[in-house]
Amino acid sequence: MDADQLHPGTRGATTMTVNNPMISLIIALWIGSWMAGCQSVHPPQLTGNTPARVLIINSDHSVPRYEVAESAFIKTLQHSTVLRINLQDDNLPIETVLDELQVTKPDIIYCIGAKALGTVQSITPKTPVVYSSVLSWRQFLNQPGYYGVTSEIAPAAQLAWFKHFFPEIKRIGVLYSHTNSDLIREAHHTAEQLALTLIDAEVEIDSARAQEATQLLGKVDALWILPNPVVLDSQPHTTELFELAQQAKVAVFGYHPVFMEFGATMSINADLATTGRQAALIVQSILEQQSQASAIQFPAGSNISLNLRRVRDYQLYLNPEALNSVSDLLNH
Repeated sequence: MDADQLHPGTRGATTMTVNNPMISLIIALWIGSWMAGCQSVHPPQLTGNTPARVLIINSDHSVPRYEVAESAFIKTLQHSTVLRINLQDDNLPIETVLDELQVTKPDIIYCIGAKALGTVQSITPKTPVVYSSVLSWRQFLNQPGYYGVTSEIAPAAQLAWFKHFFPEIKRIGVLYSHTNSDLIREAHHTAEQLALTLIDAEVEIDSARAQEATQLLGKVDALWILPNPVVLDSQPHTTELFELAQQAKVAVFGYHPVFMEFGATMSINADLATTGRQAALIVQSILEQQSQASAIQFPAGSNISLNLRRVRDYQLYLNPEALNSVSDLLNH
């Protein structure tokens, strides 16, 4: 279940930069090695002297995070003709997109959100596709013609921020399924570099997840939430997970502002405007027929939400210097 489905009205915040040299180094090394392992994808050859036609397909323009990404995308993209489709309340999205493709014949498509990308994928156009704000981006890693910005900050960066904010936390738990087992292996390697112990527990669709979560919470200092359609398959299960963590007095770290409403202690979020600008730069490079080093990029900008009440309730030691990095400070 996508975080936007848990609460579609969540907004973005300001871009945050990393000032700690150790954290910057780890993030750079991790992203560099991750991108090097991705399959190189060559963009389709585009021709013509007229301005490129860029079609934006927005899953729901009324969702603030989608609107922010679209606005930043349009402001960044120059010398192109921008066309837009809003699939909000559209019960026949495939027909709507097909009609637009036949009439406008765009050179490239930018999809915002899962509904937009799912619609385009079902049509399988020959037109190159760029996307953002999609939870299931991993399934497009090796699919030619698809390029995207992930919905969450690089896991290595998240772990580095956790260490920076709460240096006394040593054991971090994470629930996962087979869909992100590769990510968990990479996260274990990063955790070792940061002198952290990552304790994982695999969840299956029909498993007794409450029992598994309770057992994991008894072994860790904090619980790390990752995008996963099995672990976060519904709002009731998400609510139950946070209630169990609160009962165990275990801090929860998330990847989206919506988790602060469920009771997370901290969340490392992708900056929405930066994501839109990043997608525009990918579009520009494809239109200019530049070869892409990787079909997938992690967000270049982030912001941090922190709940001081949870910090006090769980008696966590908070690095006072880390407060300068907080975008959204809560106390309830």
